Amino acid sequence: MRLVELTKQYPGQPVPAVDHVSMDIAPGEMVMFLGPSGCGKTTTMKMINRLIEPTGGQVLIDGTDVATLDPHELRRGIGYVIQQIGLFPHLTVRENITLVPELIGWSKPAARRRADELLELVGLDPSRFRGRHPRRLSGGQQQRVGVARALAADPPVMLMDEPFGATDPITRENLQSEFLKLHKELGKTIIFVTHDFDEAVRLGDRIAVLGERSVIEQFDTPERILAAPANDYVASFVGSAAAIRHLGLTTAGEAVRLLGPDRARAADGAVNDTVDDEAPTTVETTSARDVVDLMLRSGHSRVRVRSADGQDMGTLDFDHVCSLWKRSADGI
Repeated sequence: MRLVELTKQYPGQPVPAVDHVSMDIAPGEMVMFLGPSGCGKTTTMKMINRLIEPTGGQVLIDGTDVATLDPHELRRGIGYVIQQIGLFPHLTVRENITLVPELIGWSKPAARRRADELLELVGLDPSRFRGRHPRRLSGGQQQRVGVARALAADPPVMLMDEPFGATDPITRENLQSEFLKLHKELGKTIIFVTHDFDEAVRLGDRIAVLGERSVIEQFDTPERILAAPANDYVASFVGSAAAIRHLGLTTAGEAVRLLGPDRARAADGAVNDTVDDEAPTTVETTSARDVVDLMLRSGHSRVRVRSADGQDMGTLDFDHVCSLWKRSADGI
């Protein structure tokens, strides 16, 4: 996808709401639009599916200018998830999900099979949830159905406008975790609008930090933005907790490899015969920050790390994570 000098000027306004925004987004990439309320990030996103018509510039998807497409057909080919969810209250969960596939010509049996597949994919048992109406769902469940509906016609592109912003912190974190797994499995190109820096760091392949009129202040990976903010405006988002956020980008497996197997294994008692048999276990993809959370919740100062295939990789203790924290802080 390519945005080329994308601009929106509302009549009677002295300055554009969005001012000549250009960026290239790779297939399968999740790009976060990060900025404060009113900076134009949602307007920029809505010009991609022409919910807002641009006054200048282009949006190219697979080389095709979206301005040449019928807007209704365009929107049926782009998944769209918003904070307010937007489920139709008079339709069941399955009817909400099958709506777009049936509109574009899928048979009813095929659309229903797709709905059941997607409910399983987002962690909802089809036999329990397909016949329910939205009012009988929790906020987190409604958000999951909203994601399933956006995926129903298998769109190559998804637009997500603060989709988890209305949920409580625990539900939001769970939804973020599930969505990360979903993205790795499906590989969709995703534009995700947020004002939450931690959410941007956790989910994004790259982050576009947007200033007024959606001017791009920095467009880079979370690691590079944390390590080298482009200016004071970007640094204000990073804040003083950059080292902690770096831990969120380091996995337990990477931490073991950084320490080296001998040092990591020494912590599990192989040297001093004080093995903590009750120490909790985590997988190598867990973030170092979540390892600390696991230590605090369990009351243990050590966590065993296993690979994806169940092999023992070593053990991290609190001192190890603190050394990573210090290394991150020194690097910043």
